[in-house]
Amino acid sequence: MIIVDHVIDGSPADHHARELPHDGQPHLWWFTSSRGALVLGSAQSVDVVDRAECERLKLDIVTRRSGGGLVLVGHDREVWLDVLLPSSHPLWVNDISLASAWLGRAWCDALLDLGVGEASGQVAVHEGPMEHNELSSLVCFAGRAPGEVFIGRSKAVGISQRRTRDWVRFQCALSLRWEPDTMAAVVADSSVTVERLSGLGTDLDLEVSDVVDAVQQRITERLAAR
Repeated sequence: MIIVDHVIDGSPADHHARELPHDGQPHLWWFTSSRGALVLGSAQSVDVVDRAECERLKLDIVTRRSGGGLVLVGHDREVWLDVLLPSSHPLWVNDISLASAWLGRAWCDALLDLGVGEASGQVAVHEGPMEHNELSSLVCFAGRAPGEVFIGRSKAVGISQRRTRDWVRFQCALSLRWEPDTMAAVVADSSVTVERLSGLGTDLDLEVSDVVDAVQQRITERLAAR
């Protein structure tokens, strides 16, 4: 059984703090945020952001429990899905470099179903090792992690993981509107400019309900097949 939950009108902080289930079933959590937020990875210090600028832009500063870099959420910037997989499921993989490959392929197939590749360029899953660069430790969409989905050189779907002995929580964000100007403004490091951030994420003209339907179908197929 796959349990689907649509969580709307909550804050990003509440979404990230949601407790893991105890039923041993796969879960899909679709989140809609009532507030904008700048989300830090679990290892990041709040010192990497300009708190005054976040306040001016009415962005909450939130830290998630999964790894990676900064992500802007809320105000129709993304489609946010958490996929929770119990350790008893056949798709569970201990190797974190391989664990999200099946999920990335599901996202990729769903975007192709929606016709994204017809106008936007090649849609592909990054199946190699983690690729770092000067920005990737700071900004999530600057790097390439296994299982993440790219359209050309731009990251369409970022995926981070939070793992326990019994669960893996994949946190997925589809970039609908990439805002390099906002990201440059809220990063404390002045060398992180709009020019360096441009094109890291995607701008996609998609209906959120269509994305939800397509992605849910593709993920459900994979969960049920195993």
